[in-house]
Parts: sequence; structure tokens; C-alpha cells
Amino acid sequence: MRPKAAANQITKALRAALPPERWFPVDPLVVAREFGIQVHEEDLGKGMEGALLSVGKNSAIVINSLIREPGRRAFTAAHELGHYSLHRDRPELRCSVEDLLDTAPHPANIEQEANEFAMTLLMPIDDFRVQAGQGVPSMQMVKQLAARYGTSLTSTALRLRESSSKAFAVVWVVSGKVKWWWPTRRFRWQMKRGQAWPLVMPPTDESARYSTEPVFGVEARARLGEALRISGVEMHHYDASLWIVDTPDERRPWEWDVVER
Repeated sequence: MRPKAAANQITKALRAALPPERWFPVDPLVVAREFGIQVHEEDLGKGMEGALLSVGKNSAIVINSLIREPGRRAFTAAHELGHYSLHRDRPELRCSVEDLLDTAPHPANIEQEANEFAMTLLMPIDDFRVQAGQGVPSMQMVKQLAARYGTSLTSTALRLRESSSKAFAVVWVVSGKVKWWWPTRRFRWQMKRGQAWPLVMPPTDESARYSTEPVFGVEARARLGEALRISGVEMHHYDASLWIVDTPDERRPWEWDVVER
């Protein structure tokens, strides 16, 4: 079964059993216990987030007790529940911080599949699109959505990218350099992995407007237009920062010379 289908089955069961006001946030550890999965918290050390252990018909989810942020904890639990739903034929799966950040647009390995399952379970797409509405993508929007779903800012920003038809990119910066840059289809430019992130932009919840060329260069201006809206947040636990880069001009480059009437 594919990750989205497996998560959607659980969503349907939860909605049938609970009144709408209790649909969110989803507690994946409660779901795990309903499946008969043992749940434990242990000090797994730095860098290790969680694990799924299976022996015969018995399975256990282990969450690193060092995790303090509720959203990060919920996503880790949902990730391990995804492994149970999709990969429990493997006796042991230990998941690092990097595994839980490995959320590509098209899953290619079991960690990406578990992440897709987790995002689908915690943030069902039908409700998510209603809540996001037609507002400007920004860190403020991400925080509001994360509060509803009890999710981490990173997973919520990626869910917003996945669900939106707007022109923007979600960017993860580590130690001042771009780790990944995931745009929507309408956002036709990106920085390369390892490039230095511009230091002229302080992280803010609300989008701040910047001229494109001074920040990202001539090619970015040619592809994205004269101005960008940028918001971000420091992620101190990872020595990282999370950003949303949005273009207010969603026309394609070849449309910029068209006279609007």
C-alpha cells in the first residue's frame, strides 16, 4: 500500500469514531496503541529521533526522550507509525534527524515514504487546503497551521508547498548554507545546495518585501520578477533556519510584457 492510502485509511477511521472538534490534532501514539503497538520513550542520544522494533507479531515504537518540541515529537511518532504500516517486515528501523527531514516531492526510499505517511496523517489534505485558503504563503501562515495540527514548522511548510498552486519555495538553511530548496511548480528558480544564504534578510513571521536582484541576482530577477516576499524562522536545535520565498508576480516570465487590461 502506498503511504497516502495507508494514512487516509486511518484518517477515515478517526473521523468515523470522533466528532469533528476532536479530529485535530491527531495523536499518532494513541493510534499506535490502538494497533497494539508498544510505545516507549528512551534517551537515544543526539541525532536519533525514533525507532520501530518488530519481533514476530509484536512491534514497539521508541521516541527519543530528549525531544522537547511537541510538533517534532508528533511528527517522529507519526513517522514511526508510517514504518509500522508500510515496512514492519524489517526487524529494526532507527531514524535520524536527517531521515525525518528527507521529504522529497516524490518518495524514493522508505524514510521518504514514512515522512509522506506522517504528513498525510497529521495534516489531511482536504482540511489543510481549507485552512490555508488563498492567503500569502508566509511563516506566519505556517505557524498558524502548525498550531492547528500540532506539527513541526518544517513538516507544515512542506505540506503547504505540496498542497499549494502558488509560486513560492521552502528553503532549509544549515550553518548559513542552503541544504535544500523545494519550490512549487510555478516558482521557476532555485539556489543550489551549498550556496551561501544572503545575510541581509532577518527572519520574520510576516513576509518582508525585497528587490530580487540585490538578494538573489540577475537570473532570479529574470525568472521571478522585480520583487519577492520573504519570511523565515531560526531553528536553533538544528543550527538552521527555515524560509519561505514567495513571488507576488505569479505570471510566467514571457507574460511580463503583456499589457494588463
